[in-house]
Amino acid sequence: MEKKEIIIFSEYYLPKLGGVERYTNKLIEELKEKYNITIVTTILDGVEDYDQQENVKIFRVPVYNIFKSRYAFIKKNKKFKKIMSEVGKTHYNFLICQTRFFPMTSFGAKYAKKNHIPMIVIEHGSSHFSINNRILDFFGKIYEHLITNRLKKKCSNYYGVSQRCVSWLKHFKIDALGVLYNSIDHKDYNKFKDKYYFKNKEKEINICYAGRLIKEKGVYELCDAFNKLTKGYKNIKLNIAGDGPILNDLKLKYSNNKKIVFLGKLDFDNVMGLYNSCDIFVYPSMYPEGLPTSILEAGLMKCAVVATDRGGTVEVITHKKDGLICEENVQSIHDNIKLLLDNHKLLEEYKEKLHQRIIENFTWNVTAKKLSNIIEKESR
Repeated sequence: MEKKEIIIFSEYYLPKLGGVERYTNKLIEELKEKYNITIVTTILDGVEDYDQQENVKIFRVPVYNIFKSRYAFIKKNKKFKKIMSEVGKTHYNFLICQTRFFPMTSFGAKYAKKNHIPMIVIEHGSSHFSINNRILDFFGKIYEHLITNRLKKKCSNYYGVSQRCVSWLKHFKIDALGVLYNSIDHKDYNKFKDKYYFKNKEKEINICYAGRLIKEKGVYELCDAFNKLTKGYKNIKLNIAGDGPILNDLKLKYSNNKKIVFLGKLDFDNVMGLYNSCDIFVYPSMYPEGLPTSILEAGLMKCAVVATDRGGTVEVITHKKDGLICEENVQSIHDNIKLLLDNHKLLEEYKEKLHQRIIENFTWNVTAKKLSNIIEKESR
């Protein structure tokens, strides 16, 4: 029996690291034995426009340079038409679009309608997209409603990566069909439990953040909170992994605190090694998250987690039961980290409880099975 052909439209894909990219990759890893999969995504500097792996084809289309690192507008030139001509040589049984408001999703929905392919949109956000500029955010909200209303005319089947995403879709008068949880590979714990990014020779308590370095992720607030903590604690260190437009400014602003270390962009193996080397993971996001992958990965590797109430975070962490939920300000981040620094028993308790909760509830084999059932029911 021939394998069904699945096509996925995603604004970005690996090697760019982010929650949506990892979500897409992990689903593909689970599904590729059962299906042939094609990914249509955007061009990345230094990456080939086409790649073929086991049962997976990756096509990268050109985009305009403006905002391309955060919101890529497709450049429909000759190169684009040639790539899409190759994509169109396959008959697809099912189509998946990642994240409602990206231009790639609009294009994917148009492609599905034109070619009569059943499709779903998987939503990864839980509030309006923001770049922390009042004027641009105001017009951004208008644009987001316009693009969503256009999308609704092409697609009526939506899912969220958390229950918070499902609730957020109601803002656009969309009744989602269910949750396809962001998850982790439970086997990664045994794979990385003996891998360390650094040796803790000085017996410091290591705190970390890993993710995109943009203002909306709350990294400035985390660094300010840590600056306050270093006045009372001499054996702590903050390790920040990731790249982004604010990296150089962060390095400059906090250059006087040698306990804040900027590690730059790390690959997946080193990120997992970092989590395994740290005691506390802080995710102070003010961004419209779905269900942050880094919280799941850090929790899997037995970090105690302090995080803001964004996206599906509270579906993973129950405050003061298996982690801490902080407010989106410096003082709250400071106070919640301090609570763990002052109570070693509580710190160790949260590490174990969150690890177990993630293992039992947020694994890719469960999410992939649910998605496969949807594909089999809806595909042609």
